[in-house]
Amino acid sequence: MDEIKYRKKKQFMKTRLGAFAAAIVLIIGISMVGIQYTRFVSKTVYQESTSHLTEIFHQSNKALNELVNKNLTYLHMWSAYLQKASTENEICDYINKVQEEIGFSGFYFLSFDGNYKTITGETGYLGLQENIEEEIRQGNDVIANASVPGKSQLLVFATPKAHGTYQGFEYDAIAIAYENSDIVDVLDISAFDGNAQSFIIHPDGRVVIDHSSESWETAYNFIAVLRDHSGLSEDEIMTFSEELKQGHTGAMLVNLEGRNYYLVYEKSKLQDWIFLGLVRAD
Repeated sequence: MDEIKYRKKKQFMKTRLGAFAAAIVLIIGISMVGIQYTRFVSKTVYQESTSHLTEIFHQSNKALNELVNKNLTYLHMWSAYLQKASTENEICDYINKVQEEIGFSGFYFLSFDGNYKTITGETGYLGLQENIEEEIRQGNDVIANASVPGKSQLLVFATPKAHGTYQGFEYDAIAIAYENSDIVDVLDISAFDGNAQSFIIHPDGRVVIDHSSESWETAYNFIAVLRDHSGLSEDEIMTFSEELKQGHTGAMLVNLEGRNYYLVYEKSKLQDWIFLGLVRAD
């Protein structure tokens, strides 16, 4: 009798162990399916989000190209006019009129060494980030960041197609300048409830145009921003930096100050510039 009970108990334990093992296998299977599904969904969301983001910022990149081409065309037109203008008053009236129409923040008669004179007679030094002397001597148009005491950072368009003397100042080029906020208006992205941010940078990370959140401090170098605020390792940052230098287009997920962002980057047709777009992943 005891043996029969023992056998039944043993059989019952085997059955329970079998059921328990089957349950574990089922749970593991469901977990694996869940993990694979979650990975699939995450990958799909990432691909769709970055694709959407890339297209939006591609349109902004085109808008920037159009802005640059338009302003250089204007400068060439004005250069031809200045060669024909007979009086300084005529020049002054003309520049005031086109400034009102176009909306640039300043017009400069510019010398090789960066000194300038405005139509009102104000003189000073335009602190351009690039060495423009050789470019002007070769007859090339110039686009560069500049700083003037008491003003925010400027984006300057200059052409050497006009040269002469204005109010006793010998100039080798004419230039117009926009404040950073003026360019940002052109690049404004209404998608993502206004949470999109964008930058125009050089391959070494130097920021040309900063369209970032007001909560961020002014960014002067995007690579430095990644070093100071992201969870990327130095190797990952250097890999990203190399991508920029080679002019590649791509996308990545990056954590900045504890929040995940989609980051897309695209080579601009202008100079060595690169267009960056950032949107919070949520």
